[in-house]
Amino acid sequence: MTGPFTALTQAFALIFNVSGRATRAEFWWVFLAFSLFGIAAVAADVISIISLVRTSGEPALATLNPLTFYSTAVAAITLVPFTTLGIRRLHDAGFSGFWGLVGLVPGLGGLVLLVMYALPTQNRTTIYGTPKVASTDAAGKPVAVDAQKRAMQGYAVLFEKDRPVTPEMANARKAEISEYYRSRVLKPTASV
Repeated sequence: MTGPFTALTQAFALIFNVSGRATRAEFWWVFLAFSLFGIAAVAADVISIISLVRTSGEPALATLNPLTFYSTAVAAITLVPFTTLGIRRLHDAGFSGFWGLVGLVPGLGGLVLLVMYALPTQNRTTIYGTPKVASTDAAGKPVAVDAQKRAMQGYAVLFEKDRPVTPEMANARKAEISEYYRSRVLKPTASV
């Protein structure tokens, strides 16, 4: 499972990436962090507005610039990474990223989108890529995709064990072993 710091790092590292997939943990950790940042920014804005009204009176509200609010800055910083992360999360749940536009529908749109974000990962390869955890072993623990690839490569070796070795294959293997021995086993001589 992805932790909070890894999820936040990935959200900003993949800031412009709308292809691929994002697990539920990746999405919800970022959702939680961005929500907390947003709440803190709104609280700071409310405190600054209250102090402005106390010191200068209500007419001072007309001089406020929305671009100087903390919440505007937080929204500007988090808009792109959260949008692309939401698209990748929809891909992981088996939907097109265009389903994110349902959030623009007033009323139920945001709720429908949150339900779609909460749906489980599609445990199969789709046009959006392979899942990060594809299946489970006999004990019910998740098996990583790379472990499945290694297993399939092992089966491929077993199927090819009776295949005759051509002289080109034998020479290529000898050259590979020779290069490995020269570079890893023999100690390079120090230049004086």
